[in-house]
Amino acid sequence: MRILIVEDDALIALDIAWLLQDLGHEVCAEAADAFTGLEAAEQTKPDMAVIDIRLARNTDGGKLARTLYCRLGVRSLFVSGSITEAFRKDMAAIEPLGFLAKPISRRHLDEALRGAAA
Repeated sequence: MRILIVEDDALIALDIAWLLQDLGHEVCAEAADAFTGLEAAEQTKPDMAVIDIRLARNTDGGKLARTLYCRLGVRSLFVSGSITEAFRKDMAAIEPLGFLAKPISRRHLDEALRGAAA
């Protein structure tokens, strides 16, 4: 799958990119904030996005995921240390691919992506 990563911590983004590539996926773009993430998605047309909830430039990963889903049909896998039950309920309408707590493991990421591909 072609995957967009939207994560404001450069080391975490690098780790996620490495894990995705190791699992056989293509990272088509990376961004640190919602504005750049949307622009990258419009240009690269990813199959899915891996998104943190709190992003650079005080932007919101949930709002970005909603925009990606509504405009481009791109579904998101949330990777964050800030996942709450209220956030899960708020995102239910955009059919997220899952929610992973940081730090993520290769196994949990692989399981989430296998579920997304099914």
